[in-house]
Amino acid sequence: MGSQRVGRRSLLVTVAALSIATNAWTQERADVDVRPLAFHHADEYRAGDGFLVVADRRVFAAMAFLNAMGYDEEADGLAMHPVRVRVRTALSERLDSEDERVEAWQAYYDALELPVFAILDYVLSFSTDYPFARVRPVDELQYPQTEPALRDLSTVLNAFWDVVDLGTIWNEVKPLLVDELDQYDFAKMRGQLTALWHYLRMERSDPFTLVNVPNLLERHYSALGARYDSYYFQVESPGAHDYGLNVHEYLHSIVNPLVKRHFDAHADMLQSYYEAGRAGPYARSYQSPRSMTQESLVRALDYRLRLAASADPDAAAKIQARIDEITEAGLAMTAPFYRSLAAYERSGVPFDEYLPELLAQLERR
Repeated sequence: MGSQRVGRRSLLVTVAALSIATNAWTQERADVDVRPLAFHHADEYRAGDGFLVVADRRVFAAMAFLNAMGYDEEADGLAMHPVRVRVRTALSERLDSEDERVEAWQAYYDALELPVFAILDYVLSFSTDYPFARVRPVDELQYPQTEPALRDLSTVLNAFWDVVDLGTIWNEVKPLLVDELDQYDFAKMRGQLTALWHYLRMERSDPFTLVNVPNLLERHYSALGARYDSYYFQVESPGAHDYGLNVHEYLHSIVNPLVKRHFDAHADMLQSYYEAGRAGPYARSYQSPRSMTQESLVRALDYRLRLAASADPDAAAKIQARIDEITEAGLAMTAPFYRSLAAYERSGVPFDEYLPELLAQLERR
């Protein structure tokens, strides 16, 4: 960001930090005014038959704060998105004379020690416009154990918005975010959603409006999925999407509860795969057997769907090479799942019914 205040400390830590017991946080705090989410600025979203694409002020505010306080991470060999560079420069100029405030914010940031995806997940529980306040209940948080560390985040972001005049920066870059919204293809998204459920041989049962949120202030190739109210948010950094349905993140909403349901019956075997891969670079954000299982299966399904949709005669070889790379880099169940899905495709059985067999095939290897 061009300021001595920005260090090289990364917020990306392992999910192991988020795997502690959550019983202490199952009761809603009394000061949370639970109410529906609503998007108020018509020029900041596009809607289409069960889909929304949104320029999200909450995500922008959180990412601006993280960038100002030290979030410098970027994918190897890539430059930061131009909008991220522009915002970082504007923030640096505004914070030059705010030493006392920056010192307090820096201390808050340094104490968080949470991955960006956990922070953004929490931010999606806020009201959609400044001033921000949490409006969704604790049982909707994916990581309710982060609530003690993040319960003051809305207050911090509101003060940050005021001091740096973030509303002005938002309005300056909003046309560039709206350009991103206009590139999303609702017809493509509908087709991908239909193809996904056809592949699974299941009736879609979720009530979600699917919301894509371009996040230009994060490192390339990052995304998260999170459900709040009647929305399933898919927050996508540059390079993490193709302006269609984020198949990977949406699959997590289906796969994660199914894996949870069957995990205990295969825990020892899945633990062995986890131990084999946990030190790999692709596994660093999946430091528990269940999260690695979920991610490996989602990746295998994602690439089977890509193969089914591809007209490239070399697609099978290219995808297999990618699957092998992912597996060798730590997500140790990806290639076995990918191979076993070929038998699923021939079975005619719905995916939720076939999953125990898919896990049993891992057991037999």
